[in-house]
Amino acid sequence: MEETNESASEDRSGSPAPSMYSFNASVDERLILREVYGRTLNSYNEMYFLPADNEEHRRLDLQHQIYTMILGALYPAIPLVRWALRPRRDRRPVILDVGTGSGSWAVDMAKEFPYCEVIGMDLVPPRIAGELPQNCRFEIDDANLGFFHYRGTFDVVHARAIAMGIKDYPALLKDLAQTLRPGGMIILGDGEMQLYDEERRPLSYSEADASWTQRVFFAGYNASKNKGGNIDCPTMNPTWLRSIDSLTDVGWDKVFIPIGPWIYANEREKVLAEMLRSNCLGYISGLEPLLMSEGYLKESVEKMQRGASAELLELKVRLYSRWSFAWAMKRL
Repeated sequence: MEETNESASEDRSGSPAPSMYSFNASVDERLILREVYGRTLNSYNEMYFLPADNEEHRRLDLQHQIYTMILGALYPAIPLVRWALRPRRDRRPVILDVGTGSGSWAVDMAKEFPYCEVIGMDLVPPRIAGELPQNCRFEIDDANLGFFHYRGTFDVVHARAIAMGIKDYPALLKDLAQTLRPGGMIILGDGEMQLYDEERRPLSYSEADASWTQRVFFAGYNASKNKGGNIDCPTMNPTWLRSIDSLTDVGWDKVFIPIGPWIYANEREKVLAEMLRSNCLGYISGLEPLLMSEGYLKESVEKMQRGASAELLELKVRLYSRWSFAWAMKRL
């Protein structure tokens, strides 16, 4: 099994040194960013078509707060993760954040575990406000190129909301499992593209009576699928993790959050629902490049965006979003 996985990683790498850049202030961002339909996108991955500008990174900062509030921490499986990152006399624990986005999770982990080294990896550089912790750095890279150069390196690997830009998610998980040291943890998180009704049932799509919010989410889902992204992976992650022989202690959790405070039991749930609504509004706003690249007319996209934004702001739709988390440990 190990030989098969290694070959798969080498086949996917595409170069003997897959890492593109170690990011620093001297990197010319024109090499890694491009303008598409009025927004800034990455230049490397044609599947991941969400923006990579300051506006999107502010949304990702908000999304980071949502994840943290859902979990009550920066990560699930708290005892296992803290054990994997325990201080050692022989070496420094190392953390990898795949698809680091704005870099918020990597920076916060560097602060929580100052004795660990933290590497954030993404298609574009992060937008870090303030001083970067000395134990945190960032790589510009595409996860589809493989991780053979990082085999047996990390004690925790974290991947969150990256499915839209991944060609083969099960193969990616096998790659990431190989980067772990024995006893290391892989942690996954994502919000599903599927919307749920007020009874928390999957909402089927009907063109005749769909809300604007359904329409724009459905359009984004299909456009992402057409580009080759594995956007259905949140529900499959526990199954895929269990299929990897080197992993054990697989766990998962799924959390429903209302999109907007149309229902809440306490102040925390109200704040979380409001934050999710803001996140969804930002996501809808950033869909224009993706949808127009798939042939939608600008007028049609803007009509869907206006309609969906009005529904969410005025609480005209009662929808839930489901957020999925999964984790596993590398066998000792």
